[in-house]
This record gives sequence, C-alpha cells and structure tokens, in this order.
Amino acid sequence: MDELVVGTYEGFLLGYSIFPEQTGSKLKQTFATQSHTAAVRCLSLSGKYLASGGTDDKVVVIDLKTRKEHTVLMNHDGTINTAAFTSSGTHLLTGSDDGNIIVTRTGNWQIEKIWKKAHGGQPVTAIAVHPSDKLALSIGGDKTLRTWNLVKGRPAFTINLSSKGISMPTEIKFSPGGDRFSLIYQQCVDVWTISKAGVEKHITCNSKPTSVQWVTDDKFYVGLENGNVIVLNVSDSQALTYQAHKQRVKCLYYENEMLYSVSSAGELKVWSEIDSKLSEICSANAGCRLTCITLNKQNHLIKKEDKSDNEEENEEKVEDLSNSEESDDEPAEKVSIPAKRQPGAFVRISYGSDNEENNEAPPKKKIKKRKRNKKPKNKVNE
Repeated sequence: MDELVVGTYEGFLLGYSIFPEQTGSKLKQTFATQSHTAAVRCLSLSGKYLASGGTDDKVVVIDLKTRKEHTVLMNHDGTINTAAFTSSGTHLLTGSDDGNIIVTRTGNWQIEKIWKKAHGGQPVTAIAVHPSDKLALSIGGDKTLRTWNLVKGRPAFTINLSSKGISMPTEIKFSPGGDRFSLIYQQCVDVWTISKAGVEKHITCNSKPTSVQWVTDDKFYVGLENGNVIVLNVSDSQALTYQAHKQRVKCLYYENEMLYSVSSAGELKVWSEIDSKLSEICSANAGCRLTCITLNKQNHLIKKEDKSDNEEENEEKVEDLSNSEESDDEPAEKVSIPAKRQPGAFVRISYGSDNEENNEAPPKKKIKKRKRNKKPKNKVNE
C-alpha cells in the first residue's frame, strides 16, 4: 500500500492511501498538516523525510515515522520553486526566486554548498538530479540550462536555450536510466539525450504541457492544461490521449504500473496501467487547489486503517501532524547503522581550486603564528 502526498495552494500537505472495499478501492485521507503559511510549490521524499517548499520562503522537513515536523530550513530569501533529494538521500537541493541553489546535508541539515546567482540572479525554476548523483540540471529565468558537478561542487557547463528557440522552460526530469531528460516549455516537450548532447525528439502538444512522468527510458506520460493525459514513446510518432480531468493536470507520478494524477480543481485520481492502457481505479476530491505530488512507497511509514468498531468515525478523522504529541514514557528509538553507500554515490561536495563567480571560496585555513626565538640575555659580570 502506497501513500500519496500532495501539496496545496492553501499551504496544506495531505496524505491519501488506497483502501480496498467491497464495492471497489477508495482513496482515504491519512494525514493533514498546515506547516506552510502560503502555497506549497514543490515536494521531494527520501527515506523517512518529506521536504516541501513554499511561497513562504520555507523548506519544511517532516519525519514520516513520527508524523511530526522535523525541522524548518530558512536559508532562502524567496519562494522555493524546486526541491530534490539525491537518489542516495544524503543531500537536498533547493532552488528559489532569490536566484540561489542550496545543497543541504540530510540529517544535520547543515548547508554544504551555495551557488549564488546560479542563473544570473534570475529565479531558479526547476532542478533534476541524475540517478547516479554525480550531476544535476537546473533551469531558470535566464533561459539557460545549467549542469552542476555534484562530486566537485561546481558548475560544469551552460546551454543557452533561447538560442535554440526555447523560452520560458518550466520543468526538467530525467528518465529512469538517466541518459534522457525531458524539458517542458510553452506548448512543447523536448526529449534530450545526454550521450548525444542534444534534442532527440520534439513534441508539440495541442494544449500546454504541465508535467512529465517517465515510465521507462523510452516511454513517458504528459499532463496537459486541458485536463488530458497523453502517453508517448520516444521511438513512436503517435500518442494515446486520455481524458483524465476536467481541469488542468497539475502533476503526475508513476510507480509500479500505477499512474497518479492531480488537477488544479483538487481532484486526485489513481490509474492502473494494463497492456499499456490506463484504467481509472479510484478518485477523491481534496477540497483544495492541488499543486504538487509525490509518493511514500514505504509500508512501515504509512498509517494503517483503524479497524475499530466505530469505523465510520475513524474514516472521518484526520491525523494532524502539527498537533500530534509524543509520550515521554515511550522507549527511546533504537539507533540503526546507516547502510553502506554504493560506489560512485553522492557522498560529499568538495571545493574546486578554481575561483569561479558562482562558487563559494574554499574555507580559510587557520594559520598558526610561529614563535620567534628570543635572543639569550647577556650575563652581567659581577
């Protein structure tokens, strides 16, 4: 059982899970919290940590194990447009209207790197981390695509998108294998190939695309402003269209042959993919304007359905993360030994020796003062 987590314009984070019933499956709310004082713009989840960024300039980190607010990061001075954990979960990258990209270490939540004016001082609109954790891509208000070396902690190269006829890019996402990535702008979706360093496929949609969700390295779904969802293969020229929502599709998420979609009208839908065709399983209305979506795939971190006698009451109840209290009498948590990191994974950000504009200067080393040898005093003859 997976748990769908959505953000809203009203500052709420809402959780939903699919529960089987006699008449079919049903989406039921598992939690609700209003950690933000303004709209939630982005979500990212890794392990037990759920990070959300909003127009209140905050990044809120929630511990899904305790269902409580873990920490609040106030490192940006502007709307948080994008947040992305690395695949290994060791770091969180955030981009903001203040023009900065900040890399924060997970756990102690200390800033490890700041790329100031990452896009010439213009807002950073989207960040995508490569599955290898060795590089990240970002797009911003300066209409450039920038590559960041996450091993050395410095910029790698920049592509001027406006010279390629691309303006106002809004989203960038890697395919599962990492050799391709999608770029959304205006009414188009471009598929880029890293190995070829260029555009492999150009797609013009009949409505403005809002979100791309990769299924395989060849197949992906696209949500449109008219409420439709289309499915495309890079190798094919035709697309299948599904009438998913009556209003704009805000975001998509795909996992284990299941597609999750949310609309700006507050509608959530779960689709099953059978023989490459979508079939609606269940839906719900959050009663809020939805903005973003992610998925909690860890069963031990999902609240199970309460099977007490008064089931109808329990269905109505919502767990409020901000008001939940922890008993002092509860035993302390066991300390788990961290898993061994895979070779080549993002372990730390080291500082390059070159002094580039966007790089921070390496930390200054303390210079020990040498003690001067005092000349021996001449003895006075008695």
